[in-house]
Amino acid sequence: MLSRLSQREQNMVSVAAIFLILFIVIRFTFLPAIDKRQSLSNQIDAKKDILKQMSQLAERYEQIQTSLNAEKLMVMKRDKSFSLFSFLDKLAQQSNVKENVAYMKPSTRKSENGDMTISTVKVKLDGVVIKQVLDFIYKIESSENFVYIPSLSISKTGDGQNLSAIIETETISSS
Repeated sequence: MLSRLSQREQNMVSVAAIFLILFIVIRFTFLPAIDKRQSLSNQIDAKKDILKQMSQLAERYEQIQTSLNAEKLMVMKRDKSFSLFSFLDKLAQQSNVKENVAYMKPSTRKSENGDMTISTVKVKLDGVVIKQVLDFIYKIESSENFVYIPSLSISKTGDGQNLSAIIETETISSS
């Protein structure tokens, strides 16, 4: 069939065949390799990001563990006879809110990992002014007995400056 074509036509068919072969080789060999390389590069970048996040999480975990161990050490150093209820009762007396205590409800529960006990006391103060509440809260938070206030509710009662406050306090102790 090629013999019937002129020399010029044979050259054009040969050039077209070479271009077709080059196109097929490039399209089905080189381009998939380049796409695969880009895909692998993207996967490597994603894995680097994941590794960076894992490293940050590991660092954060270590900080939490260090903090937890420091808290446990502070609890161990605390007086063995420490009671959250009596501690708050004493602070109420010092803050001049003892006569305003409507109730003090103590409770305890085990921590999630079971090696510590969480003691909670809910204190309701009636007929107090903001200065008394703030003084009481400051004494709780600034003590070295490791007592936290996870919940606080203050509402106005009556016409004057009197307030009602519910202060939830908690601390940990070894089981």
